[in-house]
Amino acid sequence: MRNGRNGALPSELGDLIDELDDVQRRLRILEAPSGEALGSTVAKLRALVTDIQAQLDAWAADRWTNAEIDARIDQKVAAYVASILAGNVSIGGALTVQGTVRMPTVRGTDLTSASNRVTVWQAGPGDDRLGHT
Repeated sequence: MRNGRNGALPSELGDLIDELDDVQRRLRILEAPSGEALGSTVAKLRALVTDIQAQLDAWAADRWTNAEIDARIDQKVAAYVASILAGNVSIGGALTVQGTVRMPTVRGTDLTSASNRVTVWQAGPGDDRLGHT
């Protein structure tokens, strides 16, 4: 029973080759994973994925969200700026303000005008904006 090999071989050797080919084919079939082995592999893979997911969930539970990180940064910056600006502020040169100047305790500050000065006003109770005329 030759399987179409090229070249002429002695018949005894050809029969041995055919027999070895048949044994090799049957061995491949026996060594191939069965349905049970594949099912076991799938179960092991599922268990590994479940374990990895549990580890990721545990890790993520202890982590901050981006919003929490942003809030903490904002708190730190605000606290730092407040500590720097607390108390008296003195400026050695010109002060240019691009926005609204606010003075929360202006009602307790004497804002009088002199002949060589402009009049300063405060908007009113509950509104701490300053202005001048």
